[in-house]
Amino acid sequence: MRRWGVVGAAVVAFGVAACSDGGTAGSVDAGAVADTGADAEGDAVPDAGAEDDADADAESDAESDADAVSDADAVSDADTAPDAVACTSSVTPSRGVVITDRGAVAGVVSGERAAFLGVPYAAPPVGDLRFMPPADVACWDDARPATAFAAPCIQKDFQQGSAEADVVGAEDCLYLNVWAPIATSGTPRPVLVFIHGGGHVSGTSSQVTLNQRLYDGADLGTREDVVVVTLDYRLGPFGFLAHPALAARDPRGVSGNYGLLDQMAALRWVQRNIAAFGGDPARVMVFGESAGAVDTLMLLTSPAAAGLFQRALMQSGGDQSAPLATREEQGQAYLDTVGCGGAADAVACLADLSLDDLLAPVVSPFSGGLLSADGWGPTIDGQLLLERPADALAAGRHNHVPFVVGANADETAKSVPPGSVTPAKVRLAFANAGEPFTSELLALYPPGTTNAEARAAWIQATTDAQFVCGARRLARAADAGQDEPVWRYFFTQPPPSIGAGGETGAFHGLELFYVFGAVEHLFGGAAADDGDRAVVAAMMGYWARFAAAGDPNGGGAVAWPEYAAGADPYLEIAAEPVAGAGVRTDACDVWDAIAAAAAGR
Repeated sequence: MRRWGVVGAAVVAFGVAACSDGGTAGSVDAGAVADTGADAEGDAVPDAGAEDDADADAESDAESDADAVSDADAVSDADTAPDAVACTSSVTPSRGVVITDRGAVAGVVSGERAAFLGVPYAAPPVGDLRFMPPADVACWDDARPATAFAAPCIQKDFQQGSAEADVVGAEDCLYLNVWAPIATSGTPRPVLVFIHGGGHVSGTSSQVTLNQRLYDGADLGTREDVVVVTLDYRLGPFGFLAHPALAARDPRGVSGNYGLLDQMAALRWVQRNIAAFGGDPARVMVFGESAGAVDTLMLLTSPAAAGLFQRALMQSGGDQSAPLATREEQGQAYLDTVGCGGAADAVACLADLSLDDLLAPVVSPFSGGLLSADGWGPTIDGQLLLERPADALAAGRHNHVPFVVGANADETAKSVPPGSVTPAKVRLAFANAGEPFTSELLALYPPGTTNAEARAAWIQATTDAQFVCGARRLARAADAGQDEPVWRYFFTQPPPSIGAGGETGAFHGLELFYVFGAVEHLFGGAAADDGDRAVVAAMMGYWARFAAAGDPNGGGAVAWPEYAAGADPYLEIAAEPVAGAGVRTDACDVWDAIAAAAAGR
């Protein structure tokens, strides 16, 4: 099972599940700007109607190749990845037309840059390729239109307040998007590859929130002169189901981690093709938020991802892997639920089910249910992941690259509606920790005498337990396990006052509005003030410089100190960034002691 903090069942009763290494499951109240649509993992999920403008042309007419991706042990280097022989193309490159190794793509030109949307990086994972590693895309002859986002990967549309969640998206969903300069001569640009969140059950690279594309790479790419890539990957059972029946037909001899394999396939596509878009395959930064940050950690510690990127950045995520035996137990429970648990041929049984039936057991991340948090996620399968990623990081058994990790000041604020927490509930939750921890937690987070005071204490406690202190543990582990530099950040910028829906603080996912610049477009630009614009400029600059040089510093920005375990230096990201030492140190010392006690150390 997932590694729960000792706040245990009382925490789950609040709809917020504390995890030792980051991540949270809970409900999210409605709200405007402050409402990213963040799910219980804090990840963005598609707004209703987000698929309306999904690329109808994104239905791939490419036939899948017969060969699937071979054993992960063979995929140890980007140069030796088992990709099909490059296709030949009669198309001549021109303004907004780029030749990839599978064929030409024609993007949307805007000034001196272009967006290439809905570019296939793997064959449609349908039919016999369902529950299999991604396969190569067949070649195409003419310039393929890359002018609209592809459909999201198949998922339930978990909208706040929805009584029933409709199934949206498509199985044919392994596409990526590139924002790049028109002129590709000269010095190749750094490449920023983003992995979206969604608790591994929802989300999409085409996320729409408040009529804005949350992960639109145009602003970031243009301002910092970088290439930006976003991608979709399989979710829920399609992306993470592990079961012996699936392993028996898989060339790897194991099952699960299909979503991670998709991400690796996209990164291999970047290595092969990004130079044609003006990008530098030797300066690729992979970064993600929440579940996307979880997967960034998996990529950082997977031998199969070696050489696919040169920097890694985690926004509000941690280690949520589980052993193969645990995932297979969860897979059996899933098969039992959909009626295939006792089938003589479980794979054939699954193939006969409708998409609605396959997704029926997937629980809304908003509900705080445990299936979506525990059942769908990375598996320590002995091939992609050899051990708990946090352990691999500390021991130096990982892909050594410059590394950034951080969290927000009020991560769980949107997951704890006003009136949902009382002082008595806080005391009860802390009592589960046992002494001396109960007394220490009550001193750190006084529950007060009102529900408002209790809510504030609870937000602070769960934020620290699940995100802030988890970021410190990962920074310490990376600092101990590698010579390459490590940096830590702490995001404290509150949401814009317009449409904020009440005081929420720097909640989970808020920083995404600044990294991609979406905050400057909300409500016709009326939401952002000078402070918001300063944060946008600062984050874009730090992120782009880190991608370019493996060091976020430069450009006249406030100096970001390199991490060292003893001093715990960090950068506070706000309208006026400040370098400091020690983020909620006393609280993290207590949470580390609680985690150690729970692990029997």
